Amino acid sequence: MRHIIRDPVHHTILLSADERQLIDHPLFQRLRRIKQTSFLSLIFPGATHDRFSHSIGVMHMGGQIFDSIAEDFVDTFGPRALQPTQREYFRRLIRLSALLHDIGHGPFSHSLEGVTHAGRPIHPTRKALFESGAIPNHWIDEKVFKLKGAWLDEHAQHEEFSIALIARIAEEKGGRIAGVWGQDIASLIADWVISSNEFGDMDKLGPSGKWSLKSALKSMVSGELDCDRMDYLLRDSHYTGVPYGQYDKDMLISNIIWRPHPERPTQLALGIRRKALHAFEDFLTSRFHMFMQLYSHKAAVGFDVILENALAELPDFHIAPDLKEYTTWSDDWLLRRILENRSSRWGSHIRDRVGLKHLFTVREEDQKIFEKFIKPYELSNGTTAWFPSLKTRERPDGETVPKIWWRKSVNYLTKEKRGTMPLFIEDKTGALIPAETISLLLKSDFTRKFEMIHVYALRDEEKEARRWLIAKKIPTQLYSPPKDLLSS
Repeated sequence: MRHIIRDPVHHTILLSADERQLIDHPLFQRLRRIKQTSFLSLIFPGATHDRFSHSIGVMHMGGQIFDSIAEDFVDTFGPRALQPTQREYFRRLIRLSALLHDIGHGPFSHSLEGVTHAGRPIHPTRKALFESGAIPNHWIDEKVFKLKGAWLDEHAQHEEFSIALIARIAEEKGGRIAGVWGQDIASLIADWVISSNEFGDMDKLGPSGKWSLKSALKSMVSGELDCDRMDYLLRDSHYTGVPYGQYDKDMLISNIIWRPHPERPTQLALGIRRKALHAFEDFLTSRFHMFMQLYSHKAAVGFDVILENALAELPDFHIAPDLKEYTTWSDDWLLRRILENRSSRWGSHIRDRVGLKHLFTVREEDQKIFEKFIKPYELSNGTTAWFPSLKTRERPDGETVPKIWWRKSVNYLTKEKRGTMPLFIEDKTGALIPAETISLLLKSDFTRKFEMIHVYALRDEEKEARRWLIAKKIPTQLYSPPKDLLSS
């Protein structure tokens, strides 16, 4: 039985009965209560869409991409290259991996993770999460424990939580989710999860069964041209009302291919035909501009800082490794917790949309100058106030310094470093060429990474903060003070 979802971005989305049942699971339904773009609706009023609709859109994109690639692969290498059982299993796998890739997100999504990064460790460590039994031991690659001690001591993020929740759903279903091993779904989302034995037996494509598909499948879920990006760019662009995230979806989907990796003869690689190169370049710049204009918007980043401050004043707030309470949380629930803390001012900032005052932005070329200037006054990571108590701790010299916050936003054109890219272009002879050797965009001096630092103060302390900056002789290339302050 087929089910239909009407979607404002992709219009008609078809679901199987198994997929519909999975979407109805309470652990997936919780994504209805988590906004896709956190505080962006405070700047772009239409951006009230949620992780739920995004995840369904990613599944739809994953299925469309797979169907196009599989058809081309059979046409190119013959029907024996991809058996019907393989085709059905891998199609289910890519759709389910796309559907569940964000299931571990918590309230306010990435903004919640920023609280831990800012110095208030509310997330458990990866080691604590693994030791809690939330993820089956046989899923975890033993190399993780042998080679990544420091990695285990870092705090877990939504990816690890996603794997834990996938494991919980799989356990309810005897290990399988909608006909696919939960372990295989997890292995496409996280590098540290190994695939099932059944996947290993099936992962032999080509007339002689010599090619592995796993790497190419992973690239479709998380890579330079993945179904996650292909949905959120269109979706976020639609709901915010900006044009930057638009790209030629049909041109890209119809020209993504699997071909033997030119350097790893036993693996298949993801590539695109040469005629879709410009569509791909447009896709990259669309993402870059969305980060510059939306995701790193000065007001949105300012509300992330407010959330950090609000949660810093909830000292008992943390995420337990077993994730039982975590799965009941939502944006509204967390905001209510913040508002119930009567001793804190920060909840009303979010409720009433009273942001921090943006003082200025530091461009990448001036960051070292700014860091040298501000470092003597930093009491905790990214602020002149003490974090997490947020009280201006008395300084040895007795000097009073206004509360000033600064946050770095990093925007990438591509995920990989300059000069490398795990995506290939198929030329007229059928050979695969690294994208950076043929793309004028990637060969040019167009930056692959752009950093900027937004600097803030409280609105009622703005003049005090600006006068202090002037008194401390902040370099003029960083900040040009208003004339009325210079004359006062």
